Amino acid sequence: MTLLRQQRGAAAEPTAEHPVAYFCAEYGITDTLPIYSGGLGVLAGDIVQEVGTRHYPLVAIGLFYRKGYFHQDIEFDGQHESPQPINPQAAQLSLVTDSTAETILLEVPIHERTVYVQAWKYMVGGPTGCPLYLLDTDHWKNSPEDRQITDQLYGGGMDRRIQQELVLALGGLALIRALKIEPSLFHMNEGHAAFLSLGLAAEYIAEGLSTDEALKQAKQNLVFTNHTLVPAGNDLFPNDTVAFYLGTYAHTSGIGLERILALGACEQPGSFAMTQLALRMAKHSNAVSKLHAEKALEIWPEYHFESVTNGVHLPAWMAAEWQEVLHETRPDWAQDIKDANLWKAVRKLTPERIWHIHQILKVRMLDEVYARTGVQLDHDVLTVTWARRFATYKRPDMLFSDLDRLQELLFNEERPMQVLIAGKSHPADGQGKEIIAKIERLAEYQTKHRVVMVEDYSITLSRLLVSGSDVWLNTPIFGKEASGTSGMKAAANGVLQCTVPDGWAWEVDWSGLGFSLPSEDTENGLYRMLAEQVIPLYYKQDARGIPELWTQMMRETIAELAPQFSSERMVLDYHNKLYCPTISGK
Repeated sequence: MTLLRQQRGAAAEPTAEHPVAYFCAEYGITDTLPIYSGGLGVLAGDIVQEVGTRHYPLVAIGLFYRKGYFHQDIEFDGQHESPQPINPQAAQLSLVTDSTAETILLEVPIHERTVYVQAWKYMVGGPTGCPLYLLDTDHWKNSPEDRQITDQLYGGGMDRRIQQELVLALGGLALIRALKIEPSLFHMNEGHAAFLSLGLAAEYIAEGLSTDEALKQAKQNLVFTNHTLVPAGNDLFPNDTVAFYLGTYAHTSGIGLERILALGACEQPGSFAMTQLALRMAKHSNAVSKLHAEKALEIWPEYHFESVTNGVHLPAWMAAEWQEVLHETRPDWAQDIKDANLWKAVRKLTPERIWHIHQILKVRMLDEVYARTGVQLDHDVLTVTWARRFATYKRPDMLFSDLDRLQELLFNEERPMQVLIAGKSHPADGQGKEIIAKIERLAEYQTKHRVVMVEDYSITLSRLLVSGSDVWLNTPIFGKEASGTSGMKAAANGVLQCTVPDGWAWEVDWSGLGFSLPSEDTENGLYRMLAEQVIPLYYKQDARGIPELWTQMMRETIAELAPQFSSERMVLDYHNKLYCPTISGK
């Protein structure tokens, strides 16, 4: 049966026979499978966990990085990296085979050679959940160099990156065909998967369409999500590099090199932009918050962006103690997070119970910090946490911009404050690594035992921090944070936000919920906010040591923000706005 049998574009409802094929370079699901670096991967992980829970028809495609991302060790001179080797069997991966139990081996054209690719399957959410297929070039038929193409997430330089993206897109498409999956459409989650559009067009050309017709037809089967406006997150390759790796494929596919280069053309002469390729070839594109959609139009005004604000998979990120509260109202609460009765139950919680749950989670977090660092923090002291990827636009060192003012807050005898910092810098990000070194030195000397940097940030550590902190600090340059999901996870656990109103936070009225920092002169605003509002409110405690107004804000934070920024709502938005907008009347 040919591809031209039926075009299942905007009017096709995804079904078990025709699922969405979701392509992403990284997935953050569990630390036994460390194939993620930050927000993009964890977001993709939340999506596949959500669809696995709901049995939504979707199959996911990624890469199997045998060396993972990296373990982080922090010394006096900053961050040091070492591999995170993954054992496929220990990670519950199974090799994808055919009906005769032979390994399915895929062929991906790169430069003038064929790279052989095998695939591993991981069932997200158990046997009836979402299948995640991870592509792997570590096969004996490849050269030693080609066996290393998929060995590490974002490892190597530009040449390794473009080879990985060819394996993801063309290898992923080949796997879909080998498994006889007939997708309703293909979702390119970030520009890393944009070469998928060329693979689809090549199939149509092979079936007799002209290049123009094939590209138009491929577009009807593609949607695209952009996750960042920061240049570092939008891959650019020199045209010569694209010509070298895709030249032969451009000829054999019938698309032609000139046409391929035109599809990736951007404002930077001689460069090929993966984001531009994806935008040109997608039927629908989206940003990951309302503000992000507005900012994206300033950069790419010729395109339309739907806004699908990110959400988080609550069963993965809410602490068990908070989930028990929901379970008391409805044992199967995760099946319908929109159920208003769940959040009415949260609003009925007494200050005593809220504070009791929070103290359990805070002690658990501080015990883990002590186990990892040897520093014993005080559970009675206001604890502010900044934890996320160390990128300069996120301004991880803002809290340390005026050391005198910070020390006044930290060492106040009556109302002290303590700070937790965690996060990894990309190994090639020199500025990010310098900031880590700077904060580590400050934590060791000027702010000793009041600021602690916890190394090797991971999903496991993040779950403790987002549930046990008192305040979640977010300080990006306004307009640079496309969404930001760590704050959503903290909010789902009642942790109050102190945030620049960027990304998702731009969509929230923070009155009675948290603390909104000014977008301009944020440094001064941060110190004033802490000294004049956050710290006094936390220490306004009754005779039992309960800050009643603080617990009211915790209660409203959970009840108001958890359902609004859940992955249930996000997946429904993708269904209505991108996967079948005609059916949904959008």
